[in-house]
Amino acid sequence: MNAVKSDVEKSREEKIRTIGRHYGYDAQSRQCIEEMAELTQAINKYWRTELQCGKNLYNPWDGYMPDDSEEYYNLVEEIADVQIMLEQMKFFLAAGHDVNCIINEKLDRQIERINNEHD
Repeated sequence: MNAVKSDVEKSREEKIRTIGRHYGYDAQSRQCIEEMAELTQAINKYWRTELQCGKNLYNPWDGYMPDDSEEYYNLVEEIADVQIMLEQMKFFLAAGHDVNCIINEKLDRQIERINNEHD
């Protein structure tokens, strides 16, 4: 990964730190829980309305792409909210490096599982 970060990334990181310092861990950890619950609801609502409870299988590789529905945009917004909160949690715990290492390990392990399915 490129060690030099763009101005957008730098300003985003600084915004995360500023917001985290302002509200503190207690408030933001609770906000993170709330945002994750809202994401869960948005995923479920998108599944119920846009995918008709699984009748319309979501498979962008076969031509199905989300439309411009309110449920789609709500889901995207909730994903962004949760990502912001998770970035704050990493900031509070000084865990960015550790989280990235664990993500890489988990991704590698899952790819290995997928590859073993084909053996």
